Amino acid sequence: MDEITMVPTRKCKRCGRLLFSKEALEKGYGCQCAKHIRQEELERQPLDDQMSLMDFFKTESEE
Repeated sequence: MDEITMVPTRKCKRCGRLLFSKEALEKGYGCQCAKHIRQEELERQPLDDQMSLMDFFKTESEE
């Protein structure tokens, strides 16, 4: 007699691959996609002493 096994899965929010691990199921991202997302977030962070466009215009108007 064949047994049917149920395995919880979910699709990755970023790439659509099936996720199986408990951690990935909770986060919604596989380990590689989570790594890419963390890297993209770091790249979006402003550099030290970096001015925004609004900071530039505030400085210009104060002079």
